[in-house]
Amino acid sequence: MKLSNRIITIDRTPLFFGNDALSSIDRFLRLTHHDMHGITESGLDDHSANCGKEIFILVDPNTRKYCLPLLQEKSGILAKAAVVEIEGGENSKSLATAEKIWNRLLEAGAGRNSLLVNLGGGVVSDLGGFVAAGYKRGIDYINVPTSLMGQADAAIGGKTAVNLGHIKNQVGFFHAAKAVFIFPGFLKTLPREHLRSGLAEIIKSVLISDGALWRRLLKHPVEELLRQPADSRLWLNLISGTVKFKNRVVMNDYRERKLRKVLNFGHTVGHALEGFSIMRSGNPVLHGDAVAAGMVCAAYLSYKKAGLALADLETITTYLADGFPAFPVDVLHKQAIMQLMMHDKKRHDGHLQFTLITKPGSPVINISCEEDEIMEALTSLTGWGTLSG
Repeated sequence: MKLSNRIITIDRTPLFFGNDALSSIDRFLRLTHHDMHGITESGLDDHSANCGKEIFILVDPNTRKYCLPLLQEKSGILAKAAVVEIEGGENSKSLATAEKIWNRLLEAGAGRNSLLVNLGGGVVSDLGGFVAAGYKRGIDYINVPTSLMGQADAAIGGKTAVNLGHIKNQVGFFHAAKAVFIFPGFLKTLPREHLRSGLAEIIKSVLISDGALWRRLLKHPVEELLRQPADSRLWLNLISGTVKFKNRVVMNDYRERKLRKVLNFGHTVGHALEGFSIMRSGNPVLHGDAVAAGMVCAAYLSYKKAGLALADLETITTYLADGFPAFPVDVLHKQAIMQLMMHDKKRHDGHLQFTLITKPGSPVINISCEEDEIMEALTSLTGWGTLSG
C-alpha cells in the first residue's frame, strides 16, 4: 500500500510518516541543522567533507544489517555519518552503555552542534535520546524507529531513560527529538514476536482512547493481525491512529503532570514484570509481552476500583490471553514483583497510583491501590500456567 508522506508536529517535533519519510531527511537537515555549513541540494559540497563527521548514527546489529543500508541510500548526508553500534536488547539500556557511547562521541570530536540519529527500536530510541540529553548538556537528535514498538510509542514524545539495574527507566530526561521519521517499510524486517510486542502498545492506546475502535479491534484477534502484511492498510491505520493519539496527549501535557499519565495503562505492573524477568534469568521478556500482562492486571483493578464492567474485564482478559505469551505469577513471585513496583515513578505517599479505565476508551489516572489489591490483581495471571525458575 502506498502511503504518502505526512507531517505531524509533536511539541515542536515534526514527525514524517509514510513511504517517503526517509527521503525527507536530507531536506530537513539542510533546513534545520545549524552546523551544516556547505550542504547543497545535492548533498555535501567539496568544502564540507567533514560535515558528516558531526553526525552519528546509533544502531544495533540488526538495524545496522537490515535498515542502515536503506537509510544511507535515501540520505546522502547520512551516508557520510559515523556509525556507533551497541548490542541489541534491553540489557543495553544502561548507564554503562551510555558511558561507552559518550566516550565514543568524545573520542570522535563530537561537539555541542553534533547530531545523533537513533536508528532502531524502543531501546535505541530511549538510550539514544538519553545519550543526546546528557552529552555536552544536550545535543540534538532525531529518531528513525525501525520497530513497531518504536514507531507506535517509544520514538515519540521526548521521554528518554535508561534502566538502573533491573528497575526500568529510573534515570532519564525530557529531551524532545528534533524530528521523527517513521518509515513503515522497516516493519517487514521484524520477527513476528517483535511485531506482537509493538502491538501491545497499540492495544493500550485503543483501550484508553476509543471504545468504538476497541470493539472493531476485537473482530481482529492478535494472531490474525500478525498474519497481515506489515504495510497493509489495517496496520498503517492502527499505527497512524496511535501516533495521532499520543501526539494529542503529549501536546497537552509534555512533562506528564496529569493527562500524559493515561499512557501508563498496564505499565506499572508491566515494568515490574520486565524487571523480575531480568532478576530471575538475566534476560528480560519483550516489553509488549510484559505490558499485555500488565494490562490484564490493570483491567482487573479497573473492575475492582473504577467500575469497569465484568463483561469488559472478561473480554479484555480473553483478547490479551489469546494473543500474547503466558506470564503467570505464582505466590512465591508476587512479593518480589511488588517490591519492584514500589520503585515505580508513579508512587505517591507510599501508595502506588495506577491508570485504570471505567470502560474501554475512558481512562482515569492517579487511582491509589493497596498492596493486597495489587496482589489480588497479580493472581489474575496465575491461570496462564507456572513461571519457570
